[in-house]
Amino acid sequence: MSKLSQDDLILGVQSELVTFLQAGTINERSIARALDFTALDIADFDRLKRIHFCLSEQAVEFVRKLPERLRRIKTVTQREAQTSRNEVRGAINWNQTMKLRSTTSYGDRSVFACETPGVAYDIPENRVLKKLLSVIEQTLSRDLTQTDHEWRIQRWDESLIDEFQRLFAQNVHLNRIPDANEIQLTQRDLNAARTSRQELYAEAYELYTLYEQLLANEFTDEAVQELLRSTLVVPDRLPRLFELFCVFRLIRGLAKDYPGVELQVIEPGADEIAVLESEDLRVDVYHDKSGPLRFYEPLDEEPIEHPFFERYREVLETHSEMIESFFNRSADSRLYQGRPDIVITIHQTVGGSQTLQEVTLGEIKYSDNDRTFGRGLKELLEYMKYAKVGKSYLDETDVVLKGVLITDGVDAASNVGRISHQTATELGSDTMIGRIDN
Repeated sequence: MSKLSQDDLILGVQSELVTFLQAGTINERSIARALDFTALDIADFDRLKRIHFCLSEQAVEFVRKLPERLRRIKTVTQREAQTSRNEVRGAINWNQTMKLRSTTSYGDRSVFACETPGVAYDIPENRVLKKLLSVIEQTLSRDLTQTDHEWRIQRWDESLIDEFQRLFAQNVHLNRIPDANEIQLTQRDLNAARTSRQELYAEAYELYTLYEQLLANEFTDEAVQELLRSTLVVPDRLPRLFELFCVFRLIRGLAKDYPGVELQVIEPGADEIAVLESEDLRVDVYHDKSGPLRFYEPLDEEPIEHPFFERYREVLETHSEMIESFFNRSADSRLYQGRPDIVITIHQTVGGSQTLQEVTLGEIKYSDNDRTFGRGLKELLEYMKYAKVGKSYLDETDVVLKGVLITDGVDAASNVGRISHQTATELGSDTMIGRIDN
């Protein structure tokens, strides 16, 4: 069961996403992983946005209408200059003919400069069209054809993909337009498509402009927001979207917990999903990343006296040996390995050096079920017990260690010991994890 609907989650994530991305204060790679489509391994946010664009109703409908529209593709007639000998091809250009005869041909009266009519496809409107279709074709080939998941088939079934790819590769009109890699669109090209009376080009302009706005993170544009609303999530990714919803609210709540800290611009390659900092404090937020911590417990070689644990050791060792035999690769034996959904580290800054003061580990469950709550609580306790900083267990250091369990509305107490329970709708309110009693 859940209380926050898909629409609630999409609107909440979209609202925060716009603000964070415009300011550059969110890790785009983390966002790409969180919003990744099922069966695709994507950590490039621009790539993810291209997929959203191609899944949009506007793009799919444009492709459906393309075969009929290409029959009326726009061309211009132009005269091509040719030099011929002993024959006339087209209209004679007497000025050029006399120049030829007086220079390179030295009075040869059999030489003619002629102008023959030809059809030109390399015009502004067609350049915009080719550029747009290339974006769609490359995204289909590199990403969407790699999965047969339902969310793809609903928009791009096999027949539509085959028809479009065949059209893009073989259509005689499209082939006469320069390759998209050779096209550098100018404002003149875009204006020509925008003002065209043919729907093919006017819609190509609108779609290509929407694509560029999406890549430029212009999320305040209503058309871009509508595109994200229609393609942001597929049903079996709802728990993942819920995580992002909670992370966004958590970040906002941390700013309330620690007055004076400000969201910082995220540097390329950073592991943090967000960083908040003041002169004397730094708050790092990790999503699906361990940050400076380690959650791994190897199998100790020392004998274990209790028969239960000795049998458990034998199971782990046998499991490791059999994995090696089955797959012909090495496998390690470990008592424990995990990673919480959220890691928040708080460093105190003094004289230019930073000291770790506090750590909060978080587990997120998209459910209002008591049993799911219990499972999440057990996982959280394991993270807190096995977390290491360097070679030391975190709960054996001077660092303040806390845990937060976030659900979709489980009816339970707010605080028990160092564990806080928060519902997603409570996140961002005045009561936040930074104010748990130690």
